[in-house]
Amino acid sequence: MRGGRAPATRSAVFGESAGGTVAALSAIRAREAHVPLRAQVLVNPCTDLTATAFDYPSMREHATSPTLTVTQMEFFCRLAVPDGSDARAVSPLHSDDLGGLAPALVVVPTLDPVADQGRTYAARLRSAGTPATLTEHPNAPHAFLSMPGVVRQARAARGDIADFLRERLA
Repeated sequence: MRGGRAPATRSAVFGESAGGTVAALSAIRAREAHVPLRAQVLVNPCTDLTATAFDYPSMREHATSPTLTVTQMEFFCRLAVPDGSDARAVSPLHSDDLGGLAPALVVVPTLDPVADQGRTYAARLRSAGTPATLTEHPNAPHAFLSMPGVVRQARAARGDIADFLRERLA
């Protein structure tokens, strides 16, 4: 590896929460630019910043979760997609074509307002022919991956991610 750059044949994208949004959008853009990716890892990704973002059952069920609330999501959506903007440009779930992307691991904590967005995105990837594995972590909150000393499910998720990347980047 020279100049701090990974070999193009062994590249992946990874993101958690809004970073999952960026990683998913990066995978789409990499495909469009013919940049080969071997994997994408999306941890509790927010994949819908359109008018339907708050229609998912998980948004209602976990509206006041301790690590992400619907009020915070509304604020983040206003920042990311100001009035008059096309939210589809920043909503991977609403991409016209999700086929031909790098295999994805979508990691979903179940006590998360955006849990259904992750589930729905994994299903859309699979229906477009992109290999997608969905792992769910019961009783884990949004951003749990960053809290391995507090949320026991984080260790298992980290293991799943390491295994997925090891297999895809070998």
